[in-house]
Amino acid sequence: MKADTIAAIYLAAGQSRRMGADKRALPWGEETLGAAGLKAALRSRLAPVIVVIPPADTLAWLPDELRKHRTCRFVRCTAHRRGQAHSLACGVRRVLAEGADAAAVLLADQPFVTPDTLDALAALYRRHRPDYAAFSRFGVPMPPVIFGSQMFPALLALDGDAGGRTLFRDPRWHGLLYEGDESTGIDIDTKDDYERAVIYREEKEGHSRGRR
Repeated sequence: MKADTIAAIYLAAGQSRRMGADKRALPWGEETLGAAGLKAALRSRLAPVIVVIPPADTLAWLPDELRKHRTCRFVRCTAHRRGQAHSLACGVRRVLAEGADAAAVLLADQPFVTPDTLDALAALYRRHRPDYAAFSRFGVPMPPVIFGSQMFPALLALDGDAGGRTLFRDPRWHGLLYEGDESTGIDIDTKDDYERAVIYREEKEGHSRGRR
């Protein structure tokens, strides 16, 4: 694998406690909520795409075309119930095995992420080579975020449910922020979040059709 390869880690092993149902399987247009972000990753220049899932996941929330995509790799994480940091570690270990120079971390509950946003973030990272390059919403860094390989040991040392965001406050690391479409940072945790997001998506699509 080339030294400038940026892999993707798609975190899809959460337990959807606040939703009360598997949010990955919720309807999202003609697909599912979980498929939307993964499709964006697979259509971007990131590769391979490491999908972290629970051990017993049947992948019923994904269409066959995504399950069988040539750049998609599934990692069944036995420690997923211990928090996001442990799912992330499962993904990082697979990225290390793949020999990638950096990893973009994406969440399965962010359906507004687009291939263009991921490619712009990757271009920013490649141009400046910071420790990390993160999407920013209202000046706050959040996923999707690209971590350089120098940060992999710190990611593997995390614990609990905080994930990589705790490292943004660590002065050891220098990061750059990408200010894109603010809808990219929308994540869906509750039924209210989901209902608002569906309305927002329908309005966004309606405006897009109106400009044609």
